[in-house]
Amino acid sequence: MEKKPNLLFIMTDQQRYDTLRVYGNDNIHVPNLNRLAESSVVFDRAYVTQPVCTPSRGSIMTGLYPHNHGSIENNFPLNKDIPTIPEIVKQNGDDYISAYIGKWHLGDEIIRQHGFDRWISTEDNYFPYYSRPDYRALRSDYYFFLKDSGFLPDYETDDFSYFTRDFCTRLPEQFSKPAFMAREAERFIRENKDRPFILYLSFLEPHPPYYSAFDELYDPDEIDLPPLFHEEIPDNVPLKYKFNRIYHREIGRHYPMKDEKTWRKLIARYRGAISLVDKYVGKVLRALRQNGLEDRTIVVFTSDHGDMMGDFRMLQKYVMYESAVRVPLLMKIPGLSNRQIRIKEPVSLVDLVPTLLDLMNQPVPARMDGKSLYPAVLGKQTLEHNDVFIEWNGEEGEDQWFKNHRNGELKERIDRVYGAGVRTVVTPEGWKLSLHQFGEHELYNLNEDPRELNNLFFSGKHRDQIKRLSQKIYQWQKETNDTLELPQV
Repeated sequence: MEKKPNLLFIMTDQQRYDTLRVYGNDNIHVPNLNRLAESSVVFDRAYVTQPVCTPSRGSIMTGLYPHNHGSIENNFPLNKDIPTIPEIVKQNGDDYISAYIGKWHLGDEIIRQHGFDRWISTEDNYFPYYSRPDYRALRSDYYFFLKDSGFLPDYETDDFSYFTRDFCTRLPEQFSKPAFMAREAERFIRENKDRPFILYLSFLEPHPPYYSAFDELYDPDEIDLPPLFHEEIPDNVPLKYKFNRIYHREIGRHYPMKDEKTWRKLIARYRGAISLVDKYVGKVLRALRQNGLEDRTIVVFTSDHGDMMGDFRMLQKYVMYESAVRVPLLMKIPGLSNRQIRIKEPVSLVDLVPTLLDLMNQPVPARMDGKSLYPAVLGKQTLEHNDVFIEWNGEEGEDQWFKNHRNGELKERIDRVYGAGVRTVVTPEGWKLSLHQFGEHELYNLNEDPRELNNLFFSGKHRDQIKRLSQKIYQWQKETNDTLELPQV
């Protein structure tokens, strides 16, 4: 590999791991991502650090767990003193040029920051969280693209107007965010083909509102419902999980999800959004080839978290089920191999920054929770003892609706546990333990029960296993300075 390889980092938002052929799904039209997987390192069990946008993105950008980078809930800005890859590379004296295109969700959305030389923004809806009042006078690059194309903002108040996501995701394909972002990425690649670059491309899709220009691509009547769709949620899982299901059945993100027909339409649109992204990922990958950069560009594809998307008739993330915490992770490494390499052990997205720095021949800062996976990819190191840790901090999701509907004997208990912190360990041998701050614990044997139908924690048959796994969590907390108080089990 060249001494200074380029980096193209492609991220979607809320894409389940099992949405590509390489993960067992051949029902979604994603030819470009499928082709990328054929010559990539494929991580079969890649886990996020927290199943919600901001905390997970903070880890992806810094190599730190959420409790260390500080963005522990949505819209908590990333600390300006914690470096991302462009800042680290610049500190090392290298002459990389860098760009960030798309959704950021780590504070001051439309403002260039954290070492990136170019900043092409697409999201205006985070204006309530801007750090300075004068930022409200600014708008995203995508906003001006739509204005120049003749569109008028659909949301307007006395002091702010913008294009909502509901509006943008229903626009014709040529005006969609994926099309806009791909054009900007292609331009950046052409303009910087003769110097090393770092390019982050962060799509909103298939995140809610679950609409896109490809809404009609899949026939809802032909959609295969998830294997867990007809399963009843176990009685001994956290109340938050049960309320997720109740909320989406009775209220929903946009409408109640009361019957199979409604679910099929939603899943069809979710798949359409993934296919739309794939089309424009293909255009960006083609730009690499056309500019002679394919053989010296590291390409990463992943997502910030998954989506239940019908499992147990639940929707969204916020929970520790596999569908919410596992994501696709592909890494094409020039000079390594033109064939597919499979890594079957669990890995964490907290390891992305140190791995990429390693691949780019950059020193890895000591202040980093993640570790490079490159030695394991080369076969020089084993991951057979590589435990993965996931966390949850604070309330999230449809909290206000839940708060308004808490009453009677359940009120005190629900108020206590709904925002409970959670720490989870997933082991290479297939055990998964989640310790909840106020006792709603979970234990699954993923080898025997990959669909997580049987919470074994309260069975009384796995005390030794619970003790062993809980000690792993306590030790990890100590090593990473995690101060969440968990019960001793």
